[in-house]
Amino acid sequence: MYAAWYERNGSADEVLTFGEMDDPQVGPGEVRVKIHASGVNPSDVKRRAGSTAKMEFPRVVPQSDGAGIIDAVGEGVPAERVGERVWVWNAQFGRPFGTAAQYIALPSEQAIHLPDNVDFAKGACLGIPALTAHYALFADG
Repeated sequence: MYAAWYERNGSADEVLTFGEMDDPQVGPGEVRVKIHASGVNPSDVKRRAGSTAKMEFPRVVPQSDGAGIIDAVGEGVPAERVGERVWVWNAQFGRPFGTAAQYIALPSEQAIHLPDNVDFAKGACLGIPALTAHYALFADG
């Protein structure tokens, strides 16, 4: 699959690399999502810049929010979920792989049904990006 990643902290133009890597495999209780849109939130930027913590992994595929279609399920996940449109949240937390890739494997409860009338770009913004925008508009004014 194609993905963007970084192997050191810094500004995006200095550290992001794009290339090919192996497709993720699903584990028990997980789904694999073919990503159609990836969202960016403040914690993604801060984590990449290194302003919140040191690198957790030698290589990090960033972004925690996204939307796409489930194309594989792990043990314990109903097979009927294959083909389901979903939005995902907190995808990169505690893992080296986020949504800046063609595929992501993550716990099935982090893949939420996305109605047909909501496009993938909007779905990718339903997590922290939407909460950040709401806060900026209504709390900060």
